[in-house]
Amino acid sequence: MLALVVGFAELCVTRLVQIVTLDDYFYLGPRATWRTLQTQTEGRLMPLPRYLLYYLPPITLAILVARFIYERYIALPLGRHLNVSERRPSSPEPNAVLERSYRKNSKPDQKLIAGLAKSIDKPVRYVERWQRRQRNVSLPSQMTKFQEGSWRFLAYLVLLVFGFYVVPNKPYWHNTRLCWENYPNFSMPTDVFWYLMVELSFYISLTISQFMDIRRKDFWQMFIHHAVTIFLIFYSYITHYFAIGSMIMFVHDMADPWLEIAKVIGYTRPTASGGRRSKRQLVGEACFIIFMLVFFYTRLYLYPTHCIRSVTFELKEMLGPEAWPMWSFLIALLLTLYALHLFWSYQIIRVVRESIIAGKVKGDVRSADEDSSEETQTTSSRKNGHGHTPTVATKSKASASATSNGTNGGSHRGGQRR
Repeated sequence: MLALVVGFAELCVTRLVQIVTLDDYFYLGPRATWRTLQTQTEGRLMPLPRYLLYYLPPITLAILVARFIYERYIALPLGRHLNVSERRPSSPEPNAVLERSYRKNSKPDQKLIAGLAKSIDKPVRYVERWQRRQRNVSLPSQMTKFQEGSWRFLAYLVLLVFGFYVVPNKPYWHNTRLCWENYPNFSMPTDVFWYLMVELSFYISLTISQFMDIRRKDFWQMFIHHAVTIFLIFYSYITHYFAIGSMIMFVHDMADPWLEIAKVIGYTRPTASGGRRSKRQLVGEACFIIFMLVFFYTRLYLYPTHCIRSVTFELKEMLGPEAWPMWSFLIALLLTLYALHLFWSYQIIRVVRESIIAGKVKGDVRSADEDSSEETQTTSSRKNGHGHTPTVATKSKASASATSNGTNGGSHRGGQRR
């Protein structure tokens, strides 16, 4: 037992030294060294690390500034033109007892609610409504969601168009073995270089803005998604794995625009009079269905059968039979992204199931808990005889990003992602 502990400790120390010293074999395997990767050859574009310092900060800053300008001067007037609501939930009436209790426990159980109702001589329903309104005070308006969602739609659409221009015409898109042929003695195409730079800058901007955006229930899943995506894009760049990296990003980019446009349409209150579906709502639901089909095909089929398979088997076959440490870690990160895709697929299936039962497309499964709670309780109360059940905005998230954002890989995307 002691020998096992000592051996494990020695392995950990060895790996730590290799990580810190940027050991060639640890990061690159048997076929490459940092010196060969960083040798600039005349007439060939090599992905040198210093280019990251030259281009990433200004591109990331430009994306953040473009988002600010778009949301303030384009999305806001557009949302008002489309009658997107700017109203935020109002605060409940002041009540010292309930306020004091809320500060201690914002989600009390039924026993505590009953005790509070008795102490202030009010019905239980009054306390439940007060608690719900207090929680919903911090929720964003539909306009805020519209601004954020329309920006994401525009950004994902630009990345998808850029990806269609860059990736499908490359030989490795049709034969993934070409991602590793003659490694590391090949140069990076200029369009792939800029594709990587823009994708990496975009995911850095998403990570920064995530802490200021609408808080979602899968906040930490998206944070992990973005962190894995950034690392994998960075790693695919510095190790010359840019072929598989660009291919995985493109696969993850395909679904994201469809989701965001479906959500944006939902924020415009598309229900026709009498609770009937309007043409706008039908378009939004069609976009969601397209998103669902594209997501399942690209994230659950193309990604594992082409991308993960290539890294797992073809990379090892082409570069040597030995499994070097970073190769194993790379596989683990790609599988982490796939696990996130499975999680979001479950969320999508749950939304579809609830939609079929309710006869409409339900709300965003990634929205804040209180938003969902409010919708559920409002719907329940109206079903109990207080009018027809309103149609909720068409929205749900699975990405990226790749998806994911992809998003939410970089070999992913991973994304978000995306």
